[in-house]
Amino acid sequence: MNPKKTMMINATDPEEIRVASLIDGVLFDYDVEFLHNEKIKGNLYKAKVVRVDTSLQAAFVHFGGQKNGFLPLGELPRDMSEGRRGRIQEILQRDQEILVQAVREELGTKGAMMTGQISLAGRYLVITPGNPVNGISRKIEGTEERRHFKQLVDTLDIPEDIGVIVRTASLGVTKEDFQRDLEYLLDTYKEVLNRYKHRHGPGLVWQEDDVVTRTLRDTFSADVEEVQIDDLDTFHAAQSFFKRTMPQHLDVLKHYTGKKPLFSRFQLEEQIDRIYGRKVPLPSGGALALDQTEAMVAIDVNSGKTSGDGVEDMAFKTNMEAAEEVARQLRLRDLAGLVAIDFIDMKRDSHIRAVQDRLVECLKADKARMEVGKINRFGVLVMTRQRIRPSLQHVNHEACPTCAGTGKVKTLEALVLSVVRRLQGILAKGGIGEIRVKLAPAIAAAVQNQKRRDLAQLEEQSDARILIQADWSMSYGEMAAEIERAEEAPVEKAAPKPHREKGAPEDETVVLGGDSPISFEKALGTPGEPAKEPKKEAFKYDRRDLQRAALDERERLRALFESAKPEDEEEEEGTDAEGGEPKGEGAKRKRRRRRRKGGAERNGEGAVMPAADSTEPASRPEPSYEAQPEPPKATADLVASLLTPSPRPKIGGAAPAAHEPEAAPVKPKRTPRAKVAALAEPAAAAAPAPEPVQAAEPVAEAPAKKKAAPKAKAAAKTATKAAPKAAAKAEETTAKTEEAPAKAKVTRAKKPKAE
Repeated sequence: MNPKKTMMINATDPEEIRVASLIDGVLFDYDVEFLHNEKIKGNLYKAKVVRVDTSLQAAFVHFGGQKNGFLPLGELPRDMSEGRRGRIQEILQRDQEILVQAVREELGTKGAMMTGQISLAGRYLVITPGNPVNGISRKIEGTEERRHFKQLVDTLDIPEDIGVIVRTASLGVTKEDFQRDLEYLLDTYKEVLNRYKHRHGPGLVWQEDDVVTRTLRDTFSADVEEVQIDDLDTFHAAQSFFKRTMPQHLDVLKHYTGKKPLFSRFQLEEQIDRIYGRKVPLPSGGALALDQTEAMVAIDVNSGKTSGDGVEDMAFKTNMEAAEEVARQLRLRDLAGLVAIDFIDMKRDSHIRAVQDRLVECLKADKARMEVGKINRFGVLVMTRQRIRPSLQHVNHEACPTCAGTGKVKTLEALVLSVVRRLQGILAKGGIGEIRVKLAPAIAAAVQNQKRRDLAQLEEQSDARILIQADWSMSYGEMAAEIERAEEAPVEKAAPKPHREKGAPEDETVVLGGDSPISFEKALGTPGEPAKEPKKEAFKYDRRDLQRAALDERERLRALFESAKPEDEEEEEGTDAEGGEPKGEGAKRKRRRRRRKGGAERNGEGAVMPAADSTEPASRPEPSYEAQPEPPKATADLVASLLTPSPRPKIGGAAPAAHEPEAAPVKPKRTPRAKVAALAEPAAAAAPAPEPVQAAEPVAEAPAKKKAAPKAKAAAKTATKAAPKAAAKAEETTAKTEEAPAKAKVTRAKKPKAE
C-alpha cells in the first residue's frame, strides 16, 4: 500500500509562512520563512568588486547586503576565464561590475557565498546561461529513463550559449511540458539581462520565488494527493502557478476554511516543537541527543529503557531506530557540515553493516548532497551534508543572554565569590571614594547576606563606600560597577576619630556657647599634661568661649572669698561698738586683702561714686551689690569731698589714691560720722541707679567689686548712730552727690563737660 502524501501551507500570519510535508500523518519536511529575515539564496545581483585577495584566489564583492559576498576563482563565469592563465587578479579588477547569484545565505560573521555561473530553475528544467552543457539529474538512475530524457532535450529549441538540466520532477512529462517550461525560463533570463543593463550601482536584479511557490516547484510530485492552503491570496497564487506549469494537477489544490487552525487540525504543532528540542525520543525507549557547534554536529545515541534478549540485541535494535530518526532530523533541522554520530557499540559485523545500510537508504529522500562514511571501531560514523538553507535554530532562535549559548550558568555561591573578588581587584587600585555595584536581585541578596563581613572589611581597608544594588534589568550572572573617585566625591567625609588605646580614659570636654568642644584644662588655663593637639579640620576654637571659661573660674574663686564674710562682719561690729577704728591685726589683714585684689583700681572707682555705695542700707540684699566697689572709710576728708563734686579720674591715675587711708592714721572725728549716718534713709532710693551702668564696666574691674557689700553694711550700721542734727545738711550733700556721679556716668566719653 502506497503511503499517503499531503502538503500543508499556513499563511494566515503575515509575518511568517510555514510549509509542511506529511507522509501518513508524520512530519517529513518542514520549511519556514519570516518576512523580516527573507532568504537571498537564488537571487541575482549586480555586484561591484571591492577587493581581490591573491592569497585566497577569491574576490570580495559588494551586492547591497550587510556583508560583502565571497566570490572564489572557481565560481567565475566560464566566458571570463577562457584564454587566461587562471589567476583571479588578472581576471577581475577593483570596482569592476559583475552579475552574481547567491548560493549560500549569510551565517554569523560569514558573508554570503556568490557565484558568477548563473542558473534559473523551473518546474522541470534548469537553464545555465554561459555554460552550454546539457545534463540529467543524478537521482534519475534508470538507464532507459536517462536515454529518453537525452533524446527529448535534443529536440528542444535551445540557444547555443545556454545549457539545460533535466530535474527529478520530470518523470512522466511530455515534450510540450518541457517546451513550455523552457520558454518561461528564457523569458525570465531576458528580463534579468535587461534589468542588469539599466540598473545603476550594486543591488538586486531578480528575486527568487517566495517559499510557497518554491516549495510547490521543488517538492511537489505526482503522488501528492492534496495541498491544503488556509490563506485565500496564497491559494490564488498557487493556482496561477499550477495553471502555468502543471494544469493537470490543478484539482489537488484545496482552500482550508475550518475553524480550527490548519496545523492543529493535523497535530503538527507537537511534532514541530520536538524539532527544536535537544533530545528526541525513540520508539523503543531510547533517545537521541543533538548538539550543534560552530564546526560540526554531534549526535549521541542513548539506549535508555530499550530492552532485548541481550546487550547485543538491545544495541542493534536501538541503533536501527536511531538511523531512521537521524536521517529525518538532519532533513527537518537542515543540519549541514560535518556530522558525527556515536552509535551504541556492537560486536557483530552483520549488525554494523545493517545499521550503515539503513542510514544510507533513509538519506536518499534528502535533496542535499551527502557523503557517508562507515562505523569505525569506536562506534562513530562521520558524514557530511550540503547546506540548502539556514538551520531552524538560526532562523527563529538566538543565543541565550544569560548563558551566552552554552546552556549552563554558574552556581549562586560561585557568583557571590566572583563578585567579592572583582571588588577586591577594583579597590586595590586605590583612590576610590565610592563604588556602586548593580546585580540581579538574587545575587545582590546573597552577597549582602553571605559576604557582609567581607564587605565591611573591604570598606575599612580601602576607606571607600560599597553599595550593592538590586536591579531587575540585570541578567543572572551580570555585574555592573559605577566607580566614583575620592577627589570627585560630592559629599565631604567626616574626619576619622583619633586613635585611642584600649582602656585609656577619654578627655573630659565641655561645650561653651557653641558646638566647639574644648577641655577643662585649656578653658581654665590650669597646668596639666599637654593634650594632643586636635586636627584643624576637626575643631575650631572661639576666643569668646575661652573668656567665658575664665570668668566662670573667677566667679568660683569669689565664692571662696565670700565664705569668710561672717568673720569679717563680726570683727567690724566689735570695733565700731567701742567707738573707734579697727586697729592691730584686723586692719592689716584688710589692707593686705585690698592689695591682692588690686587696690589701685578699686580706690579709683570708689572716688567717683562714694555716696551711693556708702549710704546703702544694711537690709539691701547682697546679690544686687556684688559688682559694686568697696566704699572707703567714713573719715572727715571723705565727708568734705562729698560736699564738693569732683571729676571722674582716669583709670591709670587712680593708683596714688589707693594709699590715702594708709597715709592718714589719725583718728577720725565723730561729726562726719554723724553726717554720714544721717544720709542712710535718703540715699536708699538713689542706690539702684548705678546698677544699669555696671554692665558697661570693663571686664578687668570685676574682681575689685566683690568686697562692696560687707563694707557697705558696716558703714550703714555706723552711720545710724549719728545725731539727727546733720540731716538737713546731709540732704543737700546727697542731692549734689547724686547729680555729680550721674553726670560723670552719662558723659563718660566727654570729660570737659563733666567737669
